[in-house]
Amino acid sequence: MLNSEKILFALNDMDDAWLERARARLGYQTEGEGSRRTKRRILTFALAATLILALGASAYAVKTAVASPEAAQKVALQEIEVWKEMGLISPDISFEGDPNAIVEIEERKGSDYWYGRLFNHSYDVRWYLGPIDWGDGEPPADLVRHKYGCNLEVDTLTGKITQAYIDARPEEDAEPVGSVTLGGDPDQPETAEKRTLYFYDNFDDIFPADMTVDRFLTLLAEYWGFSGYRLADTVDETYKEAPWSPVAADSLLKDMPRGNIDNYYLTVFFDGDQEGAPMYLKLTQFPGYVQLNFGTGHAVG
Repeated sequence: MLNSEKILFALNDMDDAWLERARARLGYQTEGEGSRRTKRRILTFALAATLILALGASAYAVKTAVASPEAAQKVALQEIEVWKEMGLISPDISFEGDPNAIVEIEERKGSDYWYGRLFNHSYDVRWYLGPIDWGDGEPPADLVRHKYGCNLEVDTLTGKITQAYIDARPEEDAEPVGSVTLGGDPDQPETAEKRTLYFYDNFDDIFPADMTVDRFLTLLAEYWGFSGYRLADTVDETYKEAPWSPVAADSLLKDMPRGNIDNYYLTVFFDGDQEGAPMYLKLTQFPGYVQLNFGTGHAVG
């Protein structure tokens, strides 16, 4: 990139005739030969200042490219398309209509609980799934059910999504893979009101069924501009103790332990992350839908 010194040298080497034409366009009157050398020096600095201001404005424009909720919505949808093209997520993912909410998040410095990571100014763009059938009757008819929902945090400095929650509802004829019954009075079972909640395994609605942990994290590293990644192991201070062994990188992503059991997730370090703070990857089965969650905002450890 040009700096001010290079600009000054470049302008100082320009032909006098070109500078005179530039002076005229700036509104200066042609002077005699005796004052041209002084005027040339003044004009050189004036033109340099104009160029420097223009370059500075361009740099500022990049830093504030996501300067409004409307811009955040547009960028979030663009980045989702980038993920589809990369093969990171399913090409079928789409979010209907305008977002339900766009929440501005101020820049903040994480505490030790967050390993001191700096969270840049961002917008959290949200499309909601709509009502979920939790076994307590049908929701009002005017509430819209969507196939997909999300929370996407768009970094205003980079235009990248740095944290994502992507939800997917199963098809109406999908078979549940588990259930749990809640409520009821054990002392009066005949009058107890109970609810049965059903769990599904439709993660292939969010990412390809053959996606491996390694492939997913390699693509994430590419998207975020890192050179690679490393899964945390028991030797790391941040490793979360859990009843499972560390997940193998070549295992299928959909087969990793689910977050609804002991809040399990993968802790990941990305090569080239200047803060050296861990990130995370998590799958969760909620009653009535599944969720993929990854990024910088998890209180890992």
